[in-house]
Amino acid sequence: MLTHMIHAYDLQLKRAKRLVDDIPDDQMCAQPHGLVNHPTWSLGHMIMTAHAVGKMIDIETTVPDRWDQLFKTGGVPSSDPTGQPSKTELLAELEKVHNVWKAAIHNVAPSVLAAEHPNEKARQSFPTVGAMVAFIMTSHEMDHLGQIAAWRRAVGLGPAG
Repeated sequence: MLTHMIHAYDLQLKRAKRLVDDIPDDQMCAQPHGLVNHPTWSLGHMIMTAHAVGKMIDIETTVPDRWDQLFKTGGVPSSDPTGQPSKTELLAELEKVHNVWKAAIHNVAPSVLAAEHPNEKARQSFPTVGAMVAFIMTSHEMDHLGQIAAWRRAVGLGPAG
């Protein structure tokens, strides 16, 4: 099953790149028609979530300073591009996180994945650490990539090539 999850993870990275390829940097933080989660925030949030969940399974990644505040769950994305990373920086970090996860996930002990999720609130949706890992590698990214696809249509870009 892990091989299939990694395949999906690879496809998501390719999709992320394709979705933002033609978006100019100065448009990456736009919030058209009330769509708050712009591409910069969505990509940054995907990176930070993989970073945080990676810690639960001893997959260590590093991220630039301040990104945890810019892209935290429950945070309010800003339409001001000042202080936001560029599209190039975001895609490089996303690819780095993906590569670290893909190289390390095979070494995560089954007992670590079977362990009860340490956060009581999160445990309601993800009873085990492994359930959270599967979500992060599949559904979570696709949710945010879908938001970017909807954002593209809202700004008049249409579907990604």
